[in-house]
Order: sequence, then C-alpha cells, then structure tokens
Amino acid sequence: MFHKGLNKEILVAAAQELIEQDGFQQFSMRKLAEKLDVKTASLYTHIESMEMLFTEVGLSALKAQQEYLMGAVKEKHGDDAVAVLAGAFRRFAFEHPELYRFIVQIPTGDDAVLKEAATMTAEPFMRVLADYSISDYRRMHWQRVLRGLMHGFVSEEQAGYFSHYPISIDESYEIAVRCVIDGLHKEEDDRHD
Repeated sequence: MFHKGLNKEILVAAAQELIEQDGFQQFSMRKLAEKLDVKTASLYTHIESMEMLFTEVGLSALKAQQEYLMGAVKEKHGDDAVAVLAGAFRRFAFEHPELYRFIVQIPTGDDAVLKEAATMTAEPFMRVLADYSISDYRRMHWQRVLRGLMHGFVSEEQAGYFSHYPISIDESYEIAVRCVIDGLHKEEDDRHD
C-alpha cells in the first residue's frame, strides 16, 4: 500500500503514531513495517537505524509540542499568556501522553542531536516571560520554575495522585499557576524597589 511513496517523513509519522498508540517501550521496527505493509528490511532504505528513527521522531515531537504551545499563546501577553501556556502544556500532555513521555525522557538519553534540540522546549516559556520586567538571568530561572511546576503537576495527575480529595483538579492547577504569576509580580516589584 505505501511501497511507492515510502520516504523518511512517512516513516517518522508512522513511528510517531505507533508510539502514541502503544507507547515507546512497545515500539519495534517489525511493528512499523507491518503498519506500513512493507518488509522490515525495506525500512532501512529510508532510515539508517532505529536510533536514527528515534532521533527523527524526537525532533518531530519537540516541534509538535513547541507549535502547540506557541499556537495557544499567539498574541497573548503577560498573565494571560502564562495562564494560556499552562493550560496548553497540560492539554498537550493529556492529548499526547506517550509523546509527552517520549519528550520528557530525551535529556536522559545519549542522543546529542535531541539534547541540543530539547532547548526548544524553553522557547514558549521565555516568550511569555519576556513580558515581565525581570532580568534575563532571572527569566531563565523562572522558565525552569514554570516548566517544573507544570511538569510536576501533570506527572502527579497522570499517575493518579490527585484522586484522593473530591475537589477540582483544574482549580488546583489554576492556583499553582497563579502562585507563579504572583511570584513574577513580586520579582518585578522587588526589582523596582
């Protein structure tokens, strides 16, 4: 079915679909070949190795997340941009849980290309933080704080740790994000004192 038009982009897209469907740990070149209705050996005509394929999938996943977050923020600024970014980050993680897990594990791997590309995860955060009157040095700290808060919350939520109390998880998330926003305003006030 895919023989004539098979290329690297199709392989990467199909591999990403398989990872999203079954999880990274369940992925194999054999399953990819079955999905594309080709022999496993013919995949290597278009991609050097499974490691190279994972690099391409990782780059695609990082780009997808970045576009998703930047698309949500669009022309918003200040507190609104932070709140929208926080909502989009959480939605992406729940709409693409396996892809999100794949992205999160990138820095622990040995792939230098992916480690370098993983810096793009900071771009949407630096973009929304640019609206605050804080130094570049402090902005780098705050993007870590914001990303850490969002990832920590999402990880706990996905693991089921927020099911013990009959209160809104959405409201808890809003409170957490509000704390960061309040911290940013305090940082601005302290800088101007």
